[in-house]
Amino acid sequence: MVKENKLWLQVPTEVVRNIGFNIDEKSFVVYAYLLYKKFKSCDDVIYVDHSALKSIMKLKDNRTLKKCFNVLYEQGLIKNPVEKFPINKHLEIELLHPCHEKRFTQLPVNLLRRINEVEHTGFRLMFYYESYINRKDIMKDFCYPSYIAICEDLKIQNDKLSKYNNKLKKLKLITITKHEVQFDDPLDEDKFTKYNNHYRVNLFNI
Repeated sequence: MVKENKLWLQVPTEVVRNIGFNIDEKSFVVYAYLLYKKFKSCDDVIYVDHSALKSIMKLKDNRTLKKCFNVLYEQGLIKNPVEKFPINKHLEIELLHPCHEKRFTQLPVNLLRRINEVEHTGFRLMFYYESYINRKDIMKDFCYPSYIAICEDLKIQNDKLSKYNNKLKKLKLITITKHEVQFDDPLDEDKFTKYNNHYRVNLFNI
């Protein structure tokens, strides 16, 4: 059971799944952090200490962080590009709302504090899987996107997906029930049923 006093981070589902967007995992994590800052300030204009953000989000250098901001600008999620970081003052960022649907995927804010463990790709995958789970149906607390769909949506390779699925499993943040290709008739290769893996997001472990 998930504790009622958890704080939740909501991200537009279109952004989570890259529906009409093309956002890499690092930029996605920065965007999630900006949404967290917005939640705390209740304002679309937020002020960010870029040096602290770089450390919190486990980004290597200013160039990487600047690239993330500019991806968010190009995708219409923030108002202005970031040409350079200010000295001795906070960076001002204004969030935009280009999404067409008012659908959000939410996970506990505490996942942001575990970036060092789950890394950027693991963080994105957690939101991706959760976006397909209907929490109102307690009998179907899982989703079953195919490897092909996940890789195409998130623009990652098969081996990278396998690596981070295994990492999230070891951290007990997801549970994967494997389903292999099954043939209805072993002699007829044209008639078979393929079951995608079932992914459960373990909210109580976040």
